[in-house]
Amino acid sequence: MTAQAKGGALARLAGMWCGNPEFWRFVARRSGQPCESAAAARAYVLKVSGIESRAQLDHVPAAEAKFHVGVRLAFMRWQQGARDQHQYGGNRE
Repeated sequence: MTAQAKGGALARLAGMWCGNPEFWRFVARRSGQPCESAAAARAYVLKVSGIESRAQLDHVPAAEAKFHVGVRLAFMRWQQGARDQHQYGGNRE
């Protein structure tokens, strides 16, 4: 039997985001599907990253790369747009 890989910093970050309603709004916007729970957000992260467990983010280089581009950077850019929209009153989503 092989030992289950434990998650590190990226798995913790993904877990934290999956519990965040703002991240759920991002997921809904990106996926075109409702996202109203941590479980739905988790499913999105796993799908985009091509993995079965968030712990793999810290151990599978291809998954890490997909997470950085498809989730992390995209969410950060989306957050900036949301802040800009709020600050300037425009619709930049």
